[in-house]
Amino acid sequence: MKNRIHTCFIHLVYYDRTKEWYKRVLPFDIQEEGEGYLKFDLEGTDLVLLQAQADSIRPLPYAPFFMETENVEKTSQELKAKGVKVDDIESFGESIHGCHFYDPEGNQLLACELS
Repeated sequence: MKNRIHTCFIHLVYYDRTKEWYKRVLPFDIQEEGEGYLKFDLEGTDLVLLQAQADSIRPLPYAPFFMETENVEKTSQELKAKGVKVDDIESFGESIHGCHFYDPEGNQLLACELS
């Protein structure tokens, strides 16, 4: 096994509707899109949206990863301007500040600034 996480998956019950939200909200190019999946073009670990193979999924009560930002205040404001539910910015130790935000299916995502 290699010392690297290759891909993070987000499984979506309402795939077609929710993938459009991701395309509108996240400022990333799309690397590949097909039937039931969408892969964003990111540096490092891939982020892939998948059509869930279940009628319902309970969203995780925490963000399983974070997306790095240069300015968490600006990112928070940009997300809010797009109508995204965004929590207050909080500190995760001395050198990381971030804000949780949520997709339409209730999945918790996290944007963090490293200082």
